[in-house]
Amino acid sequence: MAMSENDRDDQRSHQVIWKKLFDETEALLKDFAHQGLIGADDFWIVDEDWGWDVLQVELPLSLAWPSLAKKLQSVLARYPDWRITIRLAGREQGWPGMGIVISRDNIIDDLKREYFPAQFHSMIFQ
Repeated sequence: MAMSENDRDDQRSHQVIWKKLFDETEALLKDFAHQGLIGADDFWIVDEDWGWDVLQVELPLSLAWPSLAKKLQSVLARYPDWRITIRLAGREQGWPGMGIVISRDNIIDDLKREYFPAQFHSMIFQ
């Protein structure tokens, strides 16, 4: 079945937004790295657009997560139907997968703090 012109327009629009969001997220992460809040080589943005309205980031545990999530939330204000997921990278052996999902008006926190060192137990997202 051939793709309709509306479908092609939607796909192009999706690709344009994905690229803008990728670039803005990368700039923000590089700024956090420049400030020493995260490591310069510690983050990874999944650089393949899978067609979902989601940008995926992998990041090691850092006390910068709440402020980073807030900044990413402000970026998403321009892309109301989009989400950014941050998956915890570099988990210890035996730790489950975990992370957060950021939208323009909500942060879903799926971090299992019982696995973290004590200084990360009180990390909250507002």
